[in-house]
Amino acid sequence: MAKQSLSLGTNANDNTGDTLRAGGDKINDNFDEVYAALGNGTTLTVNTTNPATGQVLRYNGSTFLPSDYTNLTANLDVNGSSIISSSNGNINIATNGTGNLTLGVGGITNSFNGTTGDIDFPTKLKYKNEYASTGVAPAEADYRGIFYTVSGDDNPYVNINITAGGVGNTKAKLLTQYSGANDLVDVDTTTVAPTNNQVLKWDSTASKWKPGDDASGIASINLFATVAGDTGNTTANTQTDTLTIAGGTNITTSVAGDTVTVDFSGTLTTTFAALTDTDIAGITQGDSVFYDGSVWKPNRSPLIWFELNAVGTGDYTVSGPGFSGVVNDPTFTVYKGFTYAFDNSIQGGGHPFRIQSTQGLAGTPYTTGQSGSGTTVLYWTVPMDAPATLYYQCTLHAAMNGTINVA
Repeated sequence: MAKQSLSLGTNANDNTGDTLRAGGDKINDNFDEVYAALGNGTTLTVNTTNPATGQVLRYNGSTFLPSDYTNLTANLDVNGSSIISSSNGNINIATNGTGNLTLGVGGITNSFNGTTGDIDFPTKLKYKNEYASTGVAPAEADYRGIFYTVSGDDNPYVNINITAGGVGNTKAKLLTQYSGANDLVDVDTTTVAPTNNQVLKWDSTASKWKPGDDASGIASINLFATVAGDTGNTTANTQTDTLTIAGGTNITTSVAGDTVTVDFSGTLTTTFAALTDTDIAGITQGDSVFYDGSVWKPNRSPLIWFELNAVGTGDYTVSGPGFSGVVNDPTFTVYKGFTYAFDNSIQGGGHPFRIQSTQGLAGTPYTTGQSGSGTTVLYWTVPMDAPATLYYQCTLHAAMNGTINVA
């Protein structure tokens, strides 16, 4: 209801104001409304005793008392206004214990973890982290991992603890595509500027890479690998080493571009007689040639070669065509017109070989058709008139003998 005021009348005691009853009724109505609005109808529930500046009346379940504004009971709508501190004071937002602090923006919840201290922004975080100098940037020991830039410096920095070399906590400069090699701590291209075609070479005294000519490096580079021939080999050992391909006797070599040509410059041997290991003087049509151990020689008839050796002073041993192996004192069968070689080179000095027409050490020598020697190689072309039976004998030992049948 609206406030009811007592009518006092026009003048004192002129009986124009409210009667005592009417006035008392208005007073009761006003108090009833106050007690109903600020109490339970009979008792006031608002207590403003000893309020402090900035406090509010807060209902404790039975009474409104002056209190600090410590918690919300519903969402706070700033209604387009701001939360601003006074007198340069701080605005502190803190959770209790390990509770998380969350910021909901555009349907995305960003959180500050009350247990780990991690800050999680699920989308993008845009910020400017640039300082006037590294000196005013965050302390490297306190803020490891922070990335920042310095005004006027082309390189970004990161606070990091580097164990190598005992560096420890430092504000490390990072390299970008606009950095130079000299930005590395172990490179020095400033003291002596590099010139064209130089390389970086290690200076162990300064413990830095510095510009230098590459000549000393080239000296240790082989221009070709080890080259081996039928005999001998070689390996390049200097940067100016030369590999020479020599032709040798009757061989010439030439190089054109990347091609090496090897030519024969001598005279080709086109006849058998021109070979160095032949002696065929007097050779005629139908002759054959045989090797006598040093040269090839002509022979009019077929030649059969036997190798002779000895067993003590009792037997000759023979091997050659017609024998399956080594035979002691065999019987030979020879053919008229054929040539036979008895090679006694191994034991001939101690066991001279002789063909005889009769037996025994004193037998009659048969020398027709023979050349050479019984102590080296005895050549025998069997005559057409040779007897049907002949004998061979060691001229020093009676037991070393055998029979030759002539067919």
